[in-house]
Amino acid sequence: MFVSDLRHFLDLPDDTPAPALRLAEQLRDIVRAATAGEPGAGWVSALRCRRRPGHRRCQGRIFVRRTGGQAPIGWACTVCRDEGCISGWQDTPHDLSDGFVWEGTAKDVVVSDDVVAGVRELSLLDADGERVAYRARSHDGHIVLSATDEQLDELLGYLAAEAHHETAPTTASRDEPGTPLASPRSGPAPTPVRAGVPDLDVARVQRWCAARVPEPARHQVRVECEVGARDLTIVERRPPWRDDTGPDWTSLPVARLRYAKTAKTWTLCWRDRHLRFHLYNRLPPSAHVNELLTEIDRDPTHVFWG
Repeated sequence: MFVSDLRHFLDLPDDTPAPALRLAEQLRDIVRAATAGEPGAGWVSALRCRRRPGHRRCQGRIFVRRTGGQAPIGWACTVCRDEGCISGWQDTPHDLSDGFVWEGTAKDVVVSDDVVAGVRELSLLDADGERVAYRARSHDGHIVLSATDEQLDELLGYLAAEAHHETAPTTASRDEPGTPLASPRSGPAPTPVRAGVPDLDVARVQRWCAARVPEPARHQVRVECEVGARDLTIVERRPPWRDDTGPDWTSLPVARLRYAKTAKTWTLCWRDRHLRFHLYNRLPPSAHVNELLTEIDRDPTHVFWG
């Protein structure tokens, strides 16, 4: 049995050997899969085994089990029986258990390996989207993705945006969780192509962002809006604080407004310290984006502005 502590596989140096990087990636994915749903009975995930016995890739899938609390996550390959347990996973950027919410009626959709792998690799996914992707399970030789109509609609939108480069952020690119965002421009960015979000609501949010900071202070701080395939992300931007850091302004996400195209409603999400977004439970979905902006202004729990 391979006993590991996930904290030893975080922030690996650039010169880490390739086999160690692949192992770290596998352990992180196992943690994501095991924490994507509620704790309890184990299940066979869509994750493939990393081993290559006899120089041939193992055809097994990874069985995962999370009992809850601080207990280690158990895992095993369904074919070669490679197995292990992972501790130190709690509260890492790969822990998806925090803020788990299941809303609506889920349906099972059979997808290919390529599709589920593509969904997992989407750079636009927030924590809720990752939960859907990593909940995919192997059943009777098929990969089954369980999601509501709204979640499937969002995933399809993200896939289309990545495939056709439809998402052009107004302030900064969305990097890996935990990585600071930096804009290639120090001034206002051009209006991007929008895919699935109402233009009028985009204009409302952009106007609200512009009003957050008085004109005389905009050389020090700005509040702007990133337009995604199915969401708007409000970011706070600041100029470089030292001359040797270059001319690029940095960006820090404040909140994300997710649009459900089928229901025509907006949902508010807050950002944790790992730069992951979670559902804001104090405000129900609304057809009026201004209600979400008002709640961000109020910030009764201090999760948006601190």
